[in-house]
Amino acid sequence: MDEESKQLLNSIDNRLKWLLQLRVEEQFDDGATNKEKVKLLYQMGFENQEMAEVVGTSASSIRGTVSALRDDGEIDS
Repeated sequence: MDEESKQLLNSIDNRLKWLLQLRVEEQFDDGATNKEKVKLLYQMGFENQEMAEVVGTSASSIRGTVSALRDDGEIDS
């Protein structure tokens, strides 16, 4: 793949992430917790690093939240 194609794909990827972030934010009021956001993103198939970027936190925080959601039975393993 040439450099121009890589740049185009990266640009599309970045725009899609921003659109998804806006969509997630629309789903919740201002008082929504990161746990609620992570649960939705997890169900949408996001990886930890991607969730961290959308939510605005660290990947390690996301791992902890996902673990807590599993322990509480709110998401499947």
